[in-house]
Amino acid sequence: MPVRQTIEQGRVPVKIYTDEIEARARQQLVNLSQLSIVHHHVAAMPDVHTGIGATVGTVIATHRAIIPAAVGVDIGCFVAGTRVPLLNGTDATLKDLAERGGGHWVFAIGEDHRITGAMATARLTRRNAALMMVELDNNEQICCTLDHRFMLRDGSWCEARNLHRGASLMPLYRRINAEGYAEILQPRTHGYQRFHWALARSGILGPIPVFPGQRTAIHHKDFNEANNDPANLQFMGDRAHCGERFFGHLRLNAHKRHVHRYNHTVRHIELLERREDVYCLTVPGYENFALSAGVFVHNCGMIATRTSLTGNDFDETRLKRVFDQISRDVPVGRDQHKEGRALTDAAKPLERGVRKILTKHPQLVKRFPRTQNWVCQMGTLGGGNHFIEVCLDEAGHVWAMLHSGSRGIGNAIGTYFIELARRDMERRSVHLPDRDLAYFEEGAEHFDDYVEAVGWAQSYAARNRQAMMDLVLAGLERHLPPFEVTSEVVNCHHNYVECEHHFGRDVWVTRKGAIRAREGDLGIIPGSMGAKSYIVRGRGSEESFDSCAHGAGRRMSRKQAQKTFTPQDLAAQTAGVMCRKDKGVIDEIPGAYKDIDRVMEDQSDLVEVVHTLKQVICVKG
Repeated sequence: MPVRQTIEQGRVPVKIYTDEIEARARQQLVNLSQLSIVHHHVAAMPDVHTGIGATVGTVIATHRAIIPAAVGVDIGCFVAGTRVPLLNGTDATLKDLAERGGGHWVFAIGEDHRITGAMATARLTRRNAALMMVELDNNEQICCTLDHRFMLRDGSWCEARNLHRGASLMPLYRRINAEGYAEILQPRTHGYQRFHWALARSGILGPIPVFPGQRTAIHHKDFNEANNDPANLQFMGDRAHCGERFFGHLRLNAHKRHVHRYNHTVRHIELLERREDVYCLTVPGYENFALSAGVFVHNCGMIATRTSLTGNDFDETRLKRVFDQISRDVPVGRDQHKEGRALTDAAKPLERGVRKILTKHPQLVKRFPRTQNWVCQMGTLGGGNHFIEVCLDEAGHVWAMLHSGSRGIGNAIGTYFIELARRDMERRSVHLPDRDLAYFEEGAEHFDDYVEAVGWAQSYAARNRQAMMDLVLAGLERHLPPFEVTSEVVNCHHNYVECEHHFGRDVWVTRKGAIRAREGDLGIIPGSMGAKSYIVRGRGSEESFDSCAHGAGRRMSRKQAQKTFTPQDLAAQTAGVMCRKDKGVIDEIPGAYKDIDRVMEDQSDLVEVVHTLKQVICVKG
């Protein structure tokens, strides 16, 4: 469904993808639209509802500023020295491209698996980021953040942290032929193609002209046949081209075809102890680019994993055993692992980063003592709408799915910097429609510290989810037949900010209670304790800033739900699901949430459904 309603009461419009929105949420959206930093429009997803400062289920593009109350961070990037091949035949580091500024022509790959060229911009995206190293079978080593996505040989995406030895990546093979022309191996045809004709066929050079009585040729203006920057290429007839400099007829489809077994595979991966500033490219229209190492990568929550188990592997007794096992192994609510059972191995790579943050901001520890418990909270669920579920998809396959965040330390970091942003606004006498919309501008005293701290918290959240997923899968192994984890693993954040290019400008895009849904992106949209959930693939809607809903969205507050429903209502609405049915989780009753089927209908323009899941086990705090 397209945008259902538009509000035009601020500096920019508000575009809303639902008719179901309460008055307070509407006012919060209007407040956002009045900020001078907001770019083009505000997009409200079908699950939109009242939040702190900004509504949950909202996407906000801001120019050179970030609103801490609406943010986490999800920026997957590479170290400064990572090299990128350019169409002009040279290579450059990401840092060099960022310092040069402007646009750069790079190699990109389309949905049809044909390699072409695309214009990209480079920028610094995160400071002091945690890193890992991916080593390929061609001896290239790539250092990147744990969440950066690599394109697999089948065109799907996998985060660096989830790569495994032997994983096949989408390759870029280049060569200079005997006549001096640059050629690339097209993954779709398995044949080498002169790259200037790859550009021509993709339409980048404009319509291919016909020269009566002549063959169409492409002239390299600087006589360097390896320089395929589009500005260096010119169509002409072959007779005119012979007069310039001739190395053979350049005919359409003149590339040599042959069968060739090729691939780049992962030889080794490891977490690195050092941290560095990282960079990335924005590549509108393709959202990927090639590294000089010879692979394609994505440019700049929740987790779900499919197993080989089926519903036939469950019975009532096994369901209860698995539910009890998960409940024992994963602390929920305010509980945490005891000192002796803390997941120190999972937490260790994050230790240096948090030490730096807390040393620079000692008030964090003084004001929020729980920050010191971050190690013991690794691998814990929390409360509220966080959950662990075992589900069946439409074919009866078993999935493990969970939703959690950065626990107490993430909340403390957010609260601390929100207060600093408020003070900054007061010091500068900036009038805001809501004090929770205080923001840091690039160059402000705490901007870089905030990006670094919230980036660390987002890394913590991702590792926390993976640690819990490992515990959940171990619990399944104890009580169910042997199984394998399939390649279908989906991991997405839903509260974060990222550098992107929208409507003609590089902006910080904040998705508060929303997930990224670029064309081809896989995502998770859970319902509630008794409703369906969905694995989806993004359609890439520009109007939604390539975003979609992160769930059903609340219809009523927790207090209202507790007053409205009884444990008997909860039992009736969660029939068939092994879960708590007591007074302590009534605020999570399905009736307190919007109808997930209506939410999915309202965003049919934003995503397509890949799998429909129905939970059989749900663990909540």
